[in-house]
Formats: sequence, C-alpha cells, structure tokens
Amino acid sequence: MLIGGGLIASGALEIYFTYRESRDHLALLQREVAAGVAFKIERFVQELERMMLASTKSRDVAVHGLSSEFKFELERLLLVAPAITSATAIATDGLSRAQASRVSIASVQTAPAAPDAVRAAAQGGSYFSPVYFVRGSEPYMTIAVPIERFAGEIIGVLQAEANLKYIWDEVARVRVGKSGYAYAVTRSGDLVAHPDISLVLQRRNLAHLEQVKAAFDPESTDGKNRASLDLRGNKVVSSSAVVPRLDWAVISEQRADEAYASIYASLLRSSTLLLIGLVVALVASIFVARRVVLPLRSLREGAQRIGEGDLTHRVVLRTGDELEAVADAFNGMAGALRDSYAGLEQKIEQRTRDLSAANQRLDEVSKHKSRFLANMSHELRTPLTAIIGFTRVVLRKTEEQIPALQTENLRKVLVSAESLLTLVNELLDLSKIEAGRMEVRAEAFGLEQVVEAAVSTVEPMLKDGEVRLVVELSPEIGTLRTDREKLRQIIVNLLGNAAKFTEQGEIRLSAWRENTTLKLVVLDTGIGMEQEALAYVFEEFRQAEGASAGKYGGTGLGLPITRRLVTLLRGDIAVESESGNGSRFTVSLPTDVNEGGSHHVA
Repeated sequence: MLIGGGLIASGALEIYFTYRESRDHLALLQREVAAGVAFKIERFVQELERMMLASTKSRDVAVHGLSSEFKFELERLLLVAPAITSATAIATDGLSRAQASRVSIASVQTAPAAPDAVRAAAQGGSYFSPVYFVRGSEPYMTIAVPIERFAGEIIGVLQAEANLKYIWDEVARVRVGKSGYAYAVTRSGDLVAHPDISLVLQRRNLAHLEQVKAAFDPESTDGKNRASLDLRGNKVVSSSAVVPRLDWAVISEQRADEAYASIYASLLRSSTLLLIGLVVALVASIFVARRVVLPLRSLREGAQRIGEGDLTHRVVLRTGDELEAVADAFNGMAGALRDSYAGLEQKIEQRTRDLSAANQRLDEVSKHKSRFLANMSHELRTPLTAIIGFTRVVLRKTEEQIPALQTENLRKVLVSAESLLTLVNELLDLSKIEAGRMEVRAEAFGLEQVVEAAVSTVEPMLKDGEVRLVVELSPEIGTLRTDREKLRQIIVNLLGNAAKFTEQGEIRLSAWRENTTLKLVVLDTGIGMEQEALAYVFEEFRQAEGASAGKYGGTGLGLPITRRLVTLLRGDIAVESESGNGSRFTVSLPTDVNEGGSHHVA
C-alpha cells in the first residue's frame, strides 16, 4: 500500500504537470504561429505604404507641384507594387490630377476618393480602409498617404487600391502540425485570407465563431487555447494575434484530436508506467509477505499460545535467516519456562498446603480469642453491674449525709464503672459479631420510640447549654420491620460520637423514607476529620491522629461496631467530613428485614 500509494501520488502529479506543460506549449506554439502571420501581413501593408510615400517624394512634385506629369510616378508605383491595381493623385480641392491603372483608363471605374482617406492624409497620416470586395469575390483595401511639396506643405493625397489576394500565399504556407492552419479576419468577421481560397472568394463571414469573437475581446486571456468549432463543425483548439493597424486578427487552428494527441500519448505512457509500478509493488508485497509477514505471523501466533500457557507449542520456521533464529529462541524460552513452571507448581502446591495449615491455625486462634473475649466480657459485666448498682444506691441513700468531696468521688466511681461497662459491652458485641453469634430479631415498630430511647441515652452526654440536639422525623416513614435494639444501638453510637466531638453548636438527626429504604442522617458541627482519617474511620481500635486523640479519648470501637451492625441489617453507611466543619453520617437500611438468625459479618 505504501509503495502503491507513492507511485499513484507521483504518477498523478506527473500526469497533471505533463498535461499542463503540454497544453501551455501548444498554446505558445499556436500563438507564435498567429503572431508570425500577423507580423507578415502588417509588414506587407507597411511595404505598400512605404512605396506609396516614396512615389510622393519625386522632384517633379517639388518643382511643378501636383500636375498631370505625376502620372509617371503612379505608373512606376504600379510596376514596383504588383498588389496595387490603381492609383490616383487627388488635389486638396478634391479633384483628380493624375491616375494610373493596370487596365485602360476608359474601362476603369475608379473608386471615388473616400472622405476619411482624404481627411486622414490631409492631416499628414496614412489611411487604411475597411476591406471590400471587387467583382463580388476578391478582397481589396484602400490606402491613402499625403503628398507633400515641402515638409509640412500638403498639396494632395495619393490613393491606391490594393488587392489583398497577395496575402493568401503568406497564410497558405502556414502549417500547425498536420491539420493546423491560420487565417485572417476583420473585426466584422469578413474572411480576408485562408488556405482554402474558395472560402474567401465566397465572401464567408466568420463573426459567429467563438474564436473570432474571443480574438477581438480585450478581456480574453491571450496565449491560452480555446476549444471551439471551425467552419465545418470540427472541434479545434485555437489561438489568435491582432493586427492593430488594420483592426484584423490572425487565428491559428488545429484539430483537437491532433493537438492533444501528444498529450494523450504522454498520459498513456505515464499511466502505463504507473500500472507497471503498481504491478511491481504488488509482486514485491507478495514477496515480502512470504518472506517476512507470514513468518512474523507464525511468531506472533506462537508467542500468543505460549503466553496463554501452552508451553508445549513450538514455532517451526525454515527461512534460513534471522527470523528462524528468533523462532529457535522462542522455542528455547518456551522449554525453559516449561521447566521453571514445573518446579514452580510444586513449590506453589507446598506453599499452599503450608498456608492452608497456617490459616486453619489462625482461624482456631481467632475463634479461641473471640470465645475468650465473649466469656471474659460476660464475666466482667457481672461485677461491673454490681459496682454500678451499689454505687447508685449509696449515692441515693447518703444524699446530703456525707461530705461533698465523698459524693463527688462516688460519682467519679460511677462514671468510671459505666465507661468500663460500655467498653466491655462493645468488646462483647465485637466478639459476637466476629464469632458469627450476633442474631437479627426482626419485629414491627415505629421509629419514634427507638429515637426517643436513643435520645434519652445520649442527652446526658451533651454539653449543658452549648450543644442543641434536633430531631427531624418524616411522618411518611410508617412502620419498620427490623431489629429494634440494633437500630437503637446504631443511633446511640452515631449520636454519642457526635456529642463526644461537638463542643458547641448543633447535632441534627434526620430520618425519611425512600421507597423501601430508611435514610438516617446524623449531622454535627463538631471538630470534623481530616480527609486521610476517612479511610480508616470504620476500622477497629483506630482513631484520628493528633491532639484530639488524647483530648477526647476512647477505644475506637463505636463506629466500627456501628458499621458491622448496619451491614448485619443489610444496610450501608457513609461518612462525609471536613476538618473544623463537622461530620455527616448517612445510614441506608431496608424497611423490612426478614428474621434470618445469626449472620456472620467480616
């Protein structure tokens, strides 16, 4: 394709420029032919004018003026200028003083002096009349020059009738190629000279031809070929040149098929060379495909099969060059890989067995750990419950009976015991979830009851007068069917987390229903979190680093337990936060959860 595209591009350019150059060369040739004929016609007329002016310079004119003796000069003019058939000397008063003709004077019907000729000659210039035909066939032209006795003293006009058939020989000898020719026409379209003399004698008018119109058109682009029709209806290309002094035009024509024959031959040669080049490119492409492309395709297919794991496949090439060496290298690589994979598979099997045994031991250790935490948490809750209960009884019975310092110490004991009980409960919940012993007990209830219980639990944690808790529940929520206690714990954990990190401002709990999904949003104006902390906020025993970790304390189990409870209830939780601008926790839960017994949450 590359070679063929290059050949086509170069061939098209060559054909285009060859056509342009040939066409321009043809136009230049025809124009030179037309200009040469026009120059000969103009020189012929100038020669007649020169001989007429020479006749007016005789000594008799200077001595005697214009008289009948001037006839001798006129007869000599007829002798030296065969194209002039008659000459007349006319005085300034318009009367004829002498005349001469190639026939007897009695039989000559001398054309009267043209007023334009007399006027032009009287002003010192020469006059050339339009072409006219004598005896209905031969073209003639009147030429008039002034007769001066002395320089600037015009005493008459010499008028001569010139037969234009003498131009025919100049035109007839012109040939453009084999069928090309030239002819002369006047602005009115009268044919003056043509290789076919019969057309002139028939007084053919060519004003209707496009090439004649274009020859006298000042806006026509001179030097360019014009495609048109000749007198016989043949398609020709033509060019023209103007004879300004006579207001004539010389047109050279050549049959279009002959004019463009060389161009067509050049195009044919270029097209043939292009076709040969394309054939050579095709043969070269086939050779390259057999020698390079097909072996490369075999290498690619072999590499693909080896890459897919077929290490027994071998690439067979017998090219005797570098491609065969590459194929041998591929085969050697496949054999080495096969040997390596055989040993590697054995190692992988051994490592897999070791890893499975290690995982089993870890699972057993994890189960023992979970059982240990569950048992220890249960054993710790009994004395802690007793401590909390007895401390509350002592505070109630000894109210205002013991010193204030002792009362404050008992309250500190109560707070510490409740915090420790909360930690033990969290550990117990975490161990139950990890052990797969957490059960979902679905029941029908209203969200208002759960929210009231959660709010009453969290309200003591709020900073008095500094933090306001706002609850917004949509009336369209209706009845829920899920685990009441776990939902309460989720709300308590989220509100407790918000209360813990909110010094002042507002904590807002919003809930609404979207189809079969309950949406819970807890929004606070607390300290918020850095973006890095959002990646591990739901991990066990992880807290945001920095000054807030030591100030606010905690075990880092509240949010991880919340996430596991949400997952247990077939829901999802997300967090959005920005340092200094508070946090937003969004919980999505199904409104109807079928009771499914215990669920293991990873």
